[in-house]
Amino acid sequence: MIEVRIAGQGRVRGDVVTPDPEQTAVCDLCGDATDSVASVTAALDTFACKACLRGRLEAMTLGAWLVRPGEALPWGKITS
Repeated sequence: MIEVRIAGQGRVRGDVVTPDPEQTAVCDLCGDATDSVASVTAALDTFACKACLRGRLEAMTLGAWLVRPGEALPWGKITS
């Protein structure tokens, strides 16, 4: 189950929409108040903003390339 909190509008948990004009959206990873956050644990006790989630997804992509034996990163290559 994923919960999304939209600042000033409410939250969505699965298919359940709960309007709430007092809803806040604070990222537990960076501490910023933002427009929206999504849960990152099954307990729905930790929420992350888009920037923090994006950074972690990019780190996963880079990590997958770095651990491949004998593979170079796909960008920065010069071709003729």
